[in-house]
Amino acid sequence: MEELWPYVVPFPTDVGARRAIWSILSSKVGTAILRSLRLEGKNYQRELLAKLPFSNKSVIYYLKKMVFAGLLEEGSDRLRVRRGRVVKVKWYVLTELGRWLALFLREPDRISREEARMAIEKLLKYYVSRVYEASSRFGLDFPSLMASSCREAVESIIASSRRLKPDVVVFGCPALDIYGRSSGFPLEGECTLVEEISSFPGGMGANVAVSLARLGIKVAFVGSVGSDWASAMVLDALVRDGVDVSGVQVADGPLLRTLVLFGRDGGRRLLALRLKGVALSPEALTERAVEAVEACRAIYLGEVFVELASEVAERAREGGKLLVYRPGSPYARLGLERLRAPISRSNIFIFNERSWELLKASSPGLREIEQLLEIGPGPENVILTMGGRGCLLVGKGLRRHYEVPRSLAEAYPAVDETGAGDAFSSGLMKALLDG
Repeated sequence: MEELWPYVVPFPTDVGARRAIWSILSSKVGTAILRSLRLEGKNYQRELLAKLPFSNKSVIYYLKKMVFAGLLEEGSDRLRVRRGRVVKVKWYVLTELGRWLALFLREPDRISREEARMAIEKLLKYYVSRVYEASSRFGLDFPSLMASSCREAVESIIASSRRLKPDVVVFGCPALDIYGRSSGFPLEGECTLVEEISSFPGGMGANVAVSLARLGIKVAFVGSVGSDWASAMVLDALVRDGVDVSGVQVADGPLLRTLVLFGRDGGRRLLALRLKGVALSPEALTERAVEAVEACRAIYLGEVFVELASEVAERAREGGKLLVYRPGSPYARLGLERLRAPISRSNIFIFNERSWELLKASSPGLREIEQLLEIGPGPENVILTMGGRGCLLVGKGLRRHYEVPRSLAEAYPAVDETGAGDAFSSGLMKALLDG
């Protein structure tokens, strides 16, 4: 089948009105009028008669037909002219249906961003209400229909993504970060209100991908998203920052939500909401993901399933790719034995102080960071991030503490540590690529 016109145009149910519209669209005069009309505000008849290259009679005939078909609403203003004489000036305003037909006939470069936004928003509202009416009439499951449309949107974003030859491939679990404020955690049997402050696309790996793209690095992101509106929101944000998402996989469930909760004391706690069927990680590499891995110079391996991380790490070692592994605290709880394969094949292993404590608690006999350097051919270096106190770099015969420069700390005082490790990892990857 040939590619179809990508815009949907609603039509009235009245047969007479539909015939009138077809007559208008089949006429040079009718289409010329629609193309010349302002999308918003009044279109005065005398201005239309002056600028259109047709007889006044033809123009007025089709304007009347447009009113009958429901494309235009008409009215008149009283204007005072010379010597106090008052005249009536006729005007026309496009209806919702008329606006859509006018957009249908207009070249895309003649439509402003704001006009497109308003029109698309109104069309979506129009169709959602009509789909609900039809669902109710035929006894259909409206939420399921809406969910299928969200999945279609998610898959469309992935399919239309640019396919880069990336410098870096980032693996991770995208999420919707919900920032909230609470007076405290509830006691047993108590309900505590959490006030939402804001919501942003997030996830450790996704944050790193965006940061690298903003630093001018060509980035491909590989992960798993859901089939809900939040997945579409996060993917769209990645694409807008120039990240290649063609290797992202779509699951049937929702996107991961992370609640970043601030208490009265200013403390911060993170809760990952594992909803039923939530998308956490791809099960295996797709053909596109393999292509990206083979083409890249470096890999950032974030919060994905250990089995997948092990496969990626092995491919990186075989291909001579720089590999930075930073799985995060949920995976640190699994212990060293479960993480041995990806850690031992990485060039750099990064974790924060909390992850280090969790890893030690889950790994009998693990006490010193230097022990991580002895589990295999890698890692060559281990980095412990310590918030405002800088970081600790440990390598073969190397143990060095890097403090945050005082001038930097004074110029940019810490407000919220959320995403600090992502920013650190992005800067490190950029520096490594630049040599």
